This record gives sequence, C-alpha cells and structure tokens, in this order.
Amino acid sequence: MIITKKIQTDKYMILFSNLTGFEMLSGINGNPDPFILDSPSMIDIGIMGHCSNTCKICYQGDINIPNMKLEDFKTIIDQCKDHINQVALGGKGDPNKHENFEEILQYCRVNNVVPNYTTSGNGLTDEEVYISKIYCGACAVSNYNQDYTYKALNKFIDKKVKTNIHYVLSTETFDNAIKILNGEDIWNNKFPIDKLNAVVFLLFKPQGCGSDKKYLCLSTEQIKQFSELLLKPKCIFKVGCDSCLINKVTQVRELTDTEKVCVDTCEGSRMSCYISPDMRFMPCSFGNKEVYGTPIINENSIQKIWNHAPQFKAFREVLKNNPTSCPYEL
Repeated sequence: MIITKKIQTDKYMILFSNLTGFEMLSGINGNPDPFILDSPSMIDIGIMGHCSNTCKICYQGDINIPNMKLEDFKTIIDQCKDHINQVALGGKGDPNKHENFEEILQYCRVNNVVPNYTTSGNGLTDEEVYISKIYCGACAVSNYNQDYTYKALNKFIDKKVKTNIHYVLSTETFDNAIKILNGEDIWNNKFPIDKLNAVVFLLFKPQGCGSDKKYLCLSTEQIKQFSELLLKPKCIFKVGCDSCLINKVTQVRELTDTEKVCVDTCEGSRMSCYISPDMRFMPCSFGNKEVYGTPIINENSIQKIWNHAPQFKAFREVLKNNPTSCPYEL
C-alpha cells in the first residue's frame, strides 16, 4: 500500500492513498480513535447552484442560484488542503456541467486533494469523461434508469474510470435493491456490471423536492431485510452505504467487527461538512443553509467556523449523545 498523504496532530493520525482511496484513522500518543477531528478530512462542496433536470426527489429542492465561483472554490482548497484528503463535488446539478469543471478538478490535484463527483449522466460528453479520468478518484452515476444513465455508465467504464452507481433506497426502489444484493442484474446487460466498481445505497430522506413524500421512507422491516442481506451480498461488485443508511442499519442490528472498521454513522461536523455554492458552511448538506449555514468571509475562516460556530457545536452534541441519530430530524 502506497501512502500519499499523512495528516497528524498530537491526538490522531490519518493515512491516505490517492491511488486507491484507502484511508486509515488512528489515535496516537495514548489517545483513542477520535470521535471528532480537529479539522474536517472530507468536504462536500456544492459547486452547482442550478440544474436543468427535474428530479422529483432532489434533496436540494428548488434552488436556483449561480454556480460557485472558481475563486471561491480555490479559497476552500487553499484553507483546507493540509487537512482534507478528498472532496465530493455536488450541489444542485451535475458538477461536470460547471463552467470551470476542469480547472476545479485540476486545482484539487495540484494541492494533493482527490476530487470525486456524482452526475445524472444527462449530456455527459467524451471530453468530460476524459477530464474525469485524469483527475478524479471515482465518478458516480445516479440510478435514474434512463438511456442517458446507461450511456454515461458505458462511457465511464469504457475509459476505465472507477465507476459507481448511486442508488437512492426508498419504498419504490426497495425490491430492486434486494435483487441487486441477491446478485441479479436489474439493468439487463445495458452496461457491463462486471466492470462496475460499486453500488452505493443512499437513504431516501424527505428533504427538498421530496419533503412531501414521506411515504417513500423505508419501514423498520424493510431496513431489517436490507441490513441482513448486506452481511453476505451475492453481487459481483462492491456494495456501500451512506452514513444516513448505516445509522438505520445500526438501529436494527449490531454491526460486525469488519463493518465497524469500514463504516461509520453520521460524520457531519465530526469529520465532514458541506459548503453551498454561495459559500455557506454547515455540518451537512441536508440542512437548510439559511438556518444552519455560516457564511465564509475573510474574518470567518473555515477552521474558525468548524471550531466555534453554534450550528456545529449543537450538531456535535446531538451525535455525542446518540451517534446513530440525525440532528436534522430533531
């Protein structure tokens, strides 16, 4: 294993490989593995402020603001490059359609930060795939089951980009999720699943455009069935879950020793955070940025907000008392 970055404080050490995405966090100097980091190690950066797609469950809602400015993005990287390993590019829209897409990815790599992003795949161009192959650690395509979904997957896979599918798990998609874990090709050979890196399951959360669709939330029985199949999936690619879904899994069964090493419950304000296109800094992208976001201005650095903002302190206190909870659901 080749380690390309080492982050160390007097309490913990993080080892990271930008070749594989391997990351190891460990307490040092007699300290336990930390529950809260001194600085975030991963930032979800919403570089997109608007979108031409009309997804019925978009958690960003009806946001329609300018995309993040390139100079603002550079400010984030400049402030955080010494303590972050990766950034997840997102926001309201497909990051590959940002007007400074290549410059953003390039600036990450120049500063030893690995960029990753999720796209709908709609209108994905060969040039965008080429740029992604050069700079990205991995790319994910949202599972919309459209022609452009499969075209995008085939484009990425054909160029040997590490490719994932992001699959929103809800009552409507549950049956097919079970089929996936049981080894079925629900996509009927529309792309080579043997070359897929992983399917990452994302818990449906009634936010944004999905705020009136609570009927899509999984039942306890569904979570139990899904969580049991996670123990021995039969698919030929890797399987992952977002922290929100892991929260739900831990509420219905004990994590195995292996899972405890590989996964974590909510990391918001502990290890990760979100920055909106208009530079509001908050613990998680699922909160209302006008309520939970703190503007990043010259005298309000990312580190200062991380350390002192009431929104971050309150979020952490909830997780300290119950690590498997969601502070935004209180």
